[in-house]
Amino acid sequence: MKLVLQTTIVFFGTLLAAALVALGQPGSAEVQMAQVAPVDVIVAGLFGST
Repeated sequence: MKLVLQTTIVFFGTLLAAALVALGQPGSAEVQMAQVAPVDVIVAGLFGST
């Protein structure tokens, strides 16, 4: 029973941490970086041209 309780605590703790990261600043930082770069630079970077 103790193992089940510990496993449940770890599972929900990990789930909560993942939710906080998903809803936090890292997602908006990537969006802001994409908005700053011009579209032609992004496309050139995807295809490896300079």
